[in-house]
This record gives sequence, C-alpha cells and structure tokens, in this order.
Amino acid sequence: MKIKVKTLLFFIVLLLALYQDVPLVNFFGEIARSPIIFLTIPMLAYILMHQKLTISKYTRFFIYYILYVLIISLIFIPIVYYNNGSLLALGENIIVKMIKLFVYPLCILVFYQFVYLLFNKGKNSFDYFFNALFCLQIIIAVYLFFEVIFLKRETIFASFLHSDNLKYYRVRLFTYEESWIGTVLTFFIFIPIFLVNYLEKSKKLKRRVYFISAFIFLYYTLFSESKGYLLLIIISVLPMTIKYMYNHNKLKKAFLIGSPILVFLIIFVLVILQKNIDEQFHSSITFGTRLTSYLSSIKIFITHPFGVGWSGFIYYFPESIRDIINTSWVSTLNLQEIKGYLTTTKALSTKTEFFDNLMYGGIGFLIFFYQFFIKRYFFFSKFSNPNFFFIKVPLLFCILAGVIYITFYIKYEVWFLMAFLDVLQSQLNNKNLKDEGDYYN
Repeated sequence: MKIKVKTLLFFIVLLLALYQDVPLVNFFGEIARSPIIFLTIPMLAYILMHQKLTISKYTRFFIYYILYVLIISLIFIPIVYYNNGSLLALGENIIVKMIKLFVYPLCILVFYQFVYLLFNKGKNSFDYFFNALFCLQIIIAVYLFFEVIFLKRETIFASFLHSDNLKYYRVRLFTYEESWIGTVLTFFIFIPIFLVNYLEKSKKLKRRVYFISAFIFLYYTLFSESKGYLLLIIISVLPMTIKYMYNHNKLKKAFLIGSPILVFLIIFVLVILQKNIDEQFHSSITFGTRLTSYLSSIKIFITHPFGVGWSGFIYYFPESIRDIINTSWVSTLNLQEIKGYLTTTKALSTKTEFFDNLMYGGIGFLIFFYQFFIKRYFFFSKFSNPNFFFIKVPLLFCILAGVIYITFYIKYEVWFLMAFLDVLQSQLNNKNLKDEGDYYN
C-alpha cells in the first residue's frame, strides 16, 4: 500500500508539472497557466515539516541567485524613478511588476526543494518515480497518437484541458503551444530508458520502455512543426545518438545497417527545418521579434553588466528595443509584434530563459547558469557508462532550449528533471566515496 501511495504521489506531481495550459489562467493570470502555483503553499508546508532540512548545493545556488536579483531590483527602483520621473513604466508600477516577477522563481524554488525532498525521503524513491513515469509515458503516447489524428479535423481534441476553445492545428499535448513540448517529450523519452537500465528492470519491461520511447520520438518528430525542437534535434540529439550507437558494440552493427533510415530521417528533418526557417526569415513576425529581443537583451547586459533586476527590466527593455529597431538592418524585418512591446507590459519578454535572466541578473546570472546547468552536464559527461547518454540528452536539450526559444517560468518538468539529477548526482558521489573507502580498507 505504501508503494502505491508513493508512486501515486510521483504520478500526480509529474502530471501537474507537464500540464501547462490550465483554464484557470483566464481568471488568475499567466502564473496560473500551471496548476503548480496552487500547490506552492502545501509544498512549502511539507518542506517546513522536516526538522532537519536537507539543502543541496544546487538549491543554494538558486537561493543565492534569487537574493542577488532581488537586491539588484531594489537598487534599481530609485534609479528608474530618477531617470523616468515616475514609478510607472508602460502604465505599470515597477514595484508591483517586481513582485509579480519575483513570485515565479520563488514558486520554482519551493517546487524544486519539494521534489528533492520527495526523492530523498525513504528508500527506493527511484523505483516509485519510474513506475509513475512509465504510466505517464503510456498516457502521453496514447494522447499524442489521437491528437495527431485530430490535427486536420475541425473537431478540437480534448479542448476542455486547454485555456481556450480555439482550434489548434499543431501538436501541443497538455501545454499552451507546440514550442513548449520539446522539453516535456525529451524528458519522457529518455529518462525512462535511463531508469529502466539503472534500476536493472526485467528485459520484458525494458523492451516496452524502448518501444514506447521510440514511438513517441519518431511519431512526434514526423509531425512536428516546432522550429526550436527540430533545430535541437539536428544540432544536439542526432549527433549524440549517432556517437552513442557507434561507440556501443551491440548497437554498432544495427547502426551501420540502419544508417540509410537515419540519413533519410536527418534529410527529412532538415527539409522541414529549412522550409520553416526560410518562411520565418522572409515574412515571419516571430523571427523579427526574437532577434530584436535577443539583441536588446545583449545591449542591456553590455550597458548594465550586473543586471537591472525585475524592477528595471520593464523600463530598460523597451528603451533598448526602441534603439535596436531604429538600426537600418533590423528595420527591414517584420517588427509588428515587437513594436507592441513599446506600449504594454503584457507578454514583455525575450521568450527565452537565458536572455530574460541576462537582463535581470547580468554577470550574476551567468555564474548561476554555469554552476546550476552547465557544470551538471559536465558531471554526467565524465561517466563512461553508455546509459548516461539518456541523462545527457534531455539535460542538454533543456539547456539549449532555454537559450534559444523558451522560458522556464512555468516549465516545471525542467525543474523536476534538475531536482532528480541533483539527487542522482548525490547518489553517484556517495557511491564513489563508498567504493574508495572499501578500496582503502
């Protein structure tokens, strides 16, 4: 009974983490697009119930970074007031905006610590996690299959799960739009494969996991229209997969035999990607918005290397956009959407985790980004065990996705992955210390 309860708890937390288009967003605003916000207080209560609170080094990095940006934000309140002559920027009070933006990382921190403690409480937590993950993997595969079938029909598939009743002609699963599901799918494709091997499950179960993971990956990739996802498949997932198969003795022969299929898949993805990029470059609003946002973020970083905080962001970002769009070569792009950022704080963002935080935290963020994300990838890269390939792929995908095309504000599956890797790293370090101790004894 205890096993079922813990598995159910992991299942619920995972399900809520990947659900990112809750209808309640229409009543409570963007932060309520994920149901996790409504569980923050119960999660915090659970954390505080522990008499001895275990905080990992990654959690400390996260806390230090939040405090750093908070301090920068407080410093820039009088600076913005002096430069602007008012606490209002684009019609919104910068203090109120600062508080709103502060809530996001605070909720993420609580969620991260909750998941971390969930893994550390009791034995066999990875087994419970795997059971929940495998059940959700099956649900995602079935849901994906039917969603693709309904794409070209006028009937809306599972419209009650989303915040609007408008027909959406692309795959999005339980999220708001297709660009959000790349991190979700890589998590549910690769982590189950890692765990089924790491936990040494039966061959029968391994074959089931391999089949479902392969189905999700191939089926979605064939129907995907997400440029960010396809780009990362080309520059990260496929090269790593080819290297993995070539270096794996049992898979090397299968790799050589199946190489024509792999070449066809690469060409297919490249053709779709090239077509989408050509359309984006010549006429898309998105390309002009993205490029201008990135350049504006870099400009703020150069002029304010320590960041402008959450308070200074809504004043300096529109000013930087105004400067960038007046340059001759950027002005030739479609800037219809980005010009809207000059009049309202709604949707004011670079739409990427990296460039948003580059403005908020500057050098402080770069240090945090390296310590929290990059060093983690280096750690798992040092293992010769080929099974760690299934850890590195989703980790690298999330890192690059955060740099190129998504934010992590409500991407709780990313933070769940990071908490899981935090615990896994601790286990591996403890195992190495134990092995060294046994060696010297």
